[in-house]
Amino acid sequence: MKLARKNKSIKISPSEFGILSLIKEGLLGSCSRLMNEKESEQILKTGKFNNESFPHPLSFAPSDYGVLENLKMGDLLELELESEIVGHIVYQGKFKNDKKFIDIFNPNACLLDNADNFYIYGEIELYRNELSHYKQEFNHIKNTQNAQKITAIVSSFDPLHRAHERIFRWTIDKADLVVVFLIESYEANGFEFELKEKYLHTFIQNYLPRERIFIFPLKNINIFHAHLNPGLESIIAKSLGCTKLVVGQNHSGLGMFYDANQPKSILDEFSKDYGIETIILPEFVFCDACKMIVSTRSCPHGTHHHLHYNANSLKDLLRAGIIPPAVFMRKEISSLILSALFPQRLKNLQQIYQNLFPTDGILEYKSDEEFYQKLLEIHQMTYMV
Repeated sequence: MKLARKNKSIKISPSEFGILSLIKEGLLGSCSRLMNEKESEQILKTGKFNNESFPHPLSFAPSDYGVLENLKMGDLLELELESEIVGHIVYQGKFKNDKKFIDIFNPNACLLDNADNFYIYGEIELYRNELSHYKQEFNHIKNTQNAQKITAIVSSFDPLHRAHERIFRWTIDKADLVVVFLIESYEANGFEFELKEKYLHTFIQNYLPRERIFIFPLKNINIFHAHLNPGLESIIAKSLGCTKLVVGQNHSGLGMFYDANQPKSILDEFSKDYGIETIILPEFVFCDACKMIVSTRSCPHGTHHHLHYNANSLKDLLRAGIIPPAVFMRKEISSLILSALFPQRLKNLQQIYQNLFPTDGILEYKSDEEFYQKLLEIHQMTYMV
């Protein structure tokens, strides 16, 4: 849609547009608009809205609040994203953040950062919303399969390793349908969102019953990417219609503790309010004594037998151009990542492939990805004297 000038407009970031999309689609609870001062104060005092736990008010402070001058109730405040008008807010009023609360758009900010901001409230209208498409597609699959037990997983899969595969299989065994909320990476060396989508689809297509897994991408939305607000994960899972949420015990911000020998976390309150069951999984490792992936709770061997699936270390290997052993990652995944990180790395790749690996005698073009996969297969061979 071409940029219009008859109404006042404010510039928004891709992340702000993503969060506005979540609110509009009702994926952040029962409120699908921007909250007013009274509602925001209610959450500030009680941590609840409509008897449901809310970690932060759904309040929005434009970066250029000077544009709010002379606005009247009912005026349209257009939303400009990268020189395009993508929607508008039906302006109902504004208020100043004199209570110094943190809003949903800046959940990890310092309190002082929002001290002088003016917040606006009103209904949201978006002219394009990919989340609406994903929500409709999910509901179609859910209704077609008559799925009753729906489990959610929220992760960046950065990178996708064997422990993730163990979680997938455990979850699928106990659910009619699994929803994978793919979130942005927050580390500086994180992989691009499109690359993560690609290898996640590749893995599911080849190794899992793909009709029982739905990928819900949350691109350009930064409120989930550090896992500092696990309550938001409960909210979005329940708002989409999930009945369970699976998280790992090392989940950031989980605040896990034991009461009467039972694991407890800050998610218990959200689980009670939203009626969603939270499953906290133990850490998965590869035990060289058991010769398989096990949980740290079920394995009798010490940590000196355990290989850990450390995401940052695996990324460091891949970014250095080193193929992780297949015990850590499937060859299809590591090969896909390396071919994306190092396109056309070897100028004479075809000749190397022809010289080293068995062929049917016909010179065929081999992609970088195929070359890495074949190299990993050779790595797994054992030479017997």
